[in-house]
Amino acid sequence: MTSPPRDPKIPDLVSLQEAADILGMSKQAALKRAERGQLLGARAGNAWVFRRAVVEAARPAPTQE
Repeated sequence: MTSPPRDPKIPDLVSLQEAADILGMSKQAALKRAERGQLLGARAGNAWVFRRAVVEAARPAPTQE
């Protein structure tokens, strides 16, 4: 089953939990970063939303050994 085409005018948003999963941290740690302004997002009622591109850009680079 394919998903319908996405409207390019609407940004790809993720929830706080999804952002935490992308960043590899707990939901609480992601919330603290958002509240401190270290992770750019917006409140939508009681929920936080983030642009997927912003979250992915904030993901730490993999370490090389």
